[in-house]
Amino acid sequence: MPNIYPYNYWILYAAIAVLIITLIVSLVQMAKMAKEMISFLHPRTDKLQRDMKLMQIKIDVMNEKKAADAKKNKYIALALPILLAVYQTYKNDDEANGPQGVIKAARTVMNNRNEEAKLIKKISAAIR
Repeated sequence: MPNIYPYNYWILYAAIAVLIITLIVSLVQMAKMAKEMISFLHPRTDKLQRDMKLMQIKIDVMNEKKAADAKKNKYIALALPILLAVYQTYKNDDEANGPQGVIKAARTVMNNRNEEAKLIKKISAAIR
């Protein structure tokens, strides 16, 4: 093997310089590629973000509609037993005919309901 003693350090310095230059060029190319990728992906991410916002708005609207329907169904569920009681009272009353009979049956049901509520209040007050 030939003796290259005086040139050992020069070869080492040259190799380090080539390595540093290669690293710099690689980093510059990676930065350019990253900018290109960002510019390439940016419209797609904007579209995705817009779609996500639209989906969130649609979900909010659906939740509001569900809440409104639940509130409406709550009133129907509360009114249904009263209507059934009015119907039963109207059906059982032989003198009730037409709209006046329905009104009379509704008054009877509401009076009974109020009396029951008063009785429950009295009992709960007596228990305490």
